[in-house]
Amino acid sequence: MTTATETPHARDGAIGAATLLLALVLAAALSQPQLAAVWRTGAFFDSDDAMRAVELRDFLAGQGWFDVTAHRLDPPHGAPMHWSRLVDLALAALQVPLSHVLAPQQAERAMRLLFPFTLLATLLGLSGWIGGLLAGPRARLLAIWLVVLSGPMFAQFAPGRIDHHAPQIVILMAAFGFLLKGLDPARAPCLALVATLMALSMAISLENLPFFTPMAGAVLWLYIAQGAAARARLLWFAGGALFAFPLFFAATVAPGTYAQSACDAFSAPWLGAVLAAALALAALALGAPNPDRRARALATAGVATASLAIFVALAPKCLRGPFADLDPLIARLWLAHVREVMSLQELVAQGPGEAIALAAPAALGLVAALWRLRGAEGRQRLQWALASVTIALGLCASALHIRVFSSVTPLAMVALAGGVAALVARFDPAPMLRNMLAGVLVFCLSPVGLALAFVDAGAPTPRTEAACLTPQALAPLAALPAGRVISPFNMGAHVLAQTPHAAFAAPYHRNNHGNRLAAEVFLATPEKAEALTRAAGATLIVWCKAAQTPSPLVVAAPQGLAAMLARGEAPPWLERRASPDAPLLVFAPRSME
Repeated sequence: MTTATETPHARDGAIGAATLLLALVLAAALSQPQLAAVWRTGAFFDSDDAMRAVELRDFLAGQGWFDVTAHRLDPPHGAPMHWSRLVDLALAALQVPLSHVLAPQQAERAMRLLFPFTLLATLLGLSGWIGGLLAGPRARLLAIWLVVLSGPMFAQFAPGRIDHHAPQIVILMAAFGFLLKGLDPARAPCLALVATLMALSMAISLENLPFFTPMAGAVLWLYIAQGAAARARLLWFAGGALFAFPLFFAATVAPGTYAQSACDAFSAPWLGAVLAAALALAALALGAPNPDRRARALATAGVATASLAIFVALAPKCLRGPFADLDPLIARLWLAHVREVMSLQELVAQGPGEAIALAAPAALGLVAALWRLRGAEGRQRLQWALASVTIALGLCASALHIRVFSSVTPLAMVALAGGVAALVARFDPAPMLRNMLAGVLVFCLSPVGLALAFVDAGAPTPRTEAACLTPQALAPLAALPAGRVISPFNMGAHVLAQTPHAAFAAPYHRNNHGNRLAAEVFLATPEKAEALTRAAGATLIVWCKAAQTPSPLVVAAPQGLAAMLARGEAPPWLERRASPDAPLLVFAPRSME
């Protein structure tokens, strides 16, 4: 029997569930064309999704858990990847049961639709939960709508998206939510879960590391501000880290490589720095409480400094970033043209409209967080301070790489929901008018609303290699006997996923050898390119003639093989293996006989 005191909670829960369902229906409707393309044709819209499918197929076919080499990339030895198997495990957990009721190809496509949709539902649920923690029930529904209007179903949560970015965004939001809960002394065990989520995230990839810095800093601040009163929370956080980080290290790092360092993946330097910090934090919590706040601040600074010193001592080259080992030629020809590592300044130079649509919502979220911080007290003040610092850090990082927006925007939208809820509460119209005002503000301030206002929808979109990456375009190549393909960088993962061939080049920074070989072939004169091609044992060369924007390979060498193919010409030593009218040009070296 429902009591009178339970009725409002039940009603709020029902409204929240209905809002979440409606938001998911809207997201599915808006992304229906891509959803249909994945189900009907198995299309891949991103190289990372194609490469993840290749790795998953190899894993399900028996490739070892610790063996993350892409064996058909850069033949004959294969190329090492910096991805762990954790996402593969989640994908397999969906696909294997589906394969008992669907054909193998259909089971994979169904998995590629269910995986991002499930994560999107989780993201929206977490957004509403965090909105309620930060700003109360009124912000919960607004947070869901603001996040769905940030367009995750068009980006990292799009149909067919099976890369690790969406799981990382969900893990980040979950860790932030449990950290907010753990700031309450009565909820101290939540901080052990926060540390576990951090370890899980780092075992998948390092992209959340910048956001974990202020989150860990909030735990250190508890020690500085509260001393002995924060002991239980420090111990739960440190204990969770001491348990989870070695566990995920052992689960994802091959035993023979424990001592090796990697700047782009979870490895010994990262583990050593984290364990040193966790042990020091536990020692501070268990030691005699220091009544002097200044002394506690110095001790905390010592913990952070020692942790950083250990990392630098173990991996000094990693101070240059995750691409420290990338071949300079490949950095210039490939990485410098990758959109997700573009700086905000570069995006502004291409067109301010899109930059405004990306940056303004996050900036508005920061303004809302700072505004709520001014009037907050006690633990709520610390919560809003943490949100402000985390969003500000994301905005700063986005100045270097715009891909950070996909991670920081959901949190910024939750903070913005808190700001809108507080602003609307200052007015006292009828409830319907108040809700209408909130709805108008949510839409106008959301990324989708700002994109409609500032992005020039009528501007022509340059044709890219995407036209050559569809299953239909790759079909003539897939019909040929398995061989070794030299192609532009962005085509390699699609060649692996949709044809039986091996590929030398693909957009991955560890594939220095294969990418360098492909670059040298395309940059060389046709005569020298022939010698390089035959020496590598390549059996096919492909080029996309549909791209309107000149390839960096063409710009860098106007007299090279790539420039020749881009003009629709071919040297005598190459013979066509596909129709010249097709978007994808396919050539094979003529026999030497």
